[in-house]
Amino acid sequence: MARQNGIKTVKLQLTVDETTDRIVEEMVSLGIHGANKAEAASWIIRSWIWNNQDLLRNNGIELSKHSSTE
Repeated sequence: MARQNGIKTVKLQLTVDETTDRIVEEMVSLGIHGANKAEAASWIIRSWIWNNQDLLRNNGIELSKHSSTE
């Protein structure tokens, strides 16, 4: 049974270089930020957004709890 956390998600497909793939794989093998590469990569993206809020705002990207499709 799929776990439900109340957060709406969408599937994202991406391609990374071999070094990034290796690092994400090592994170997973150590249990850092996910049980698989998709979870670890998702954590990296969310962390980058969180840590770069000012940069995003300076480029006209406002962060809010509402998605652009609502």
